[in-house]
Amino acid sequence: MVYLPFDMVLLEILTRLIARSIDRYKCVCRQWRDGLSSFEFLLLHSTYVENYWVRFYVILFLIYSL
Repeated sequence: MVYLPFDMVLLEILTRLIARSIDRYKCVCRQWRDGLSSFEFLLLHSTYVENYWVRFYVILFLIYSL
């Protein structure tokens, strides 16, 4: 069985949350606050959110163009 590092799994989950939830999780501990405020996390989060909305609009376009 392959074990994934907890930080990688947590990072994947947190990048998919909305900004309001991320702000709330910054209060968990200093390590989370620093991690969630880091440039790398913000870049990952913005990339995921941007890709999500692009896929959402493509799906809407395909549905309404039928």
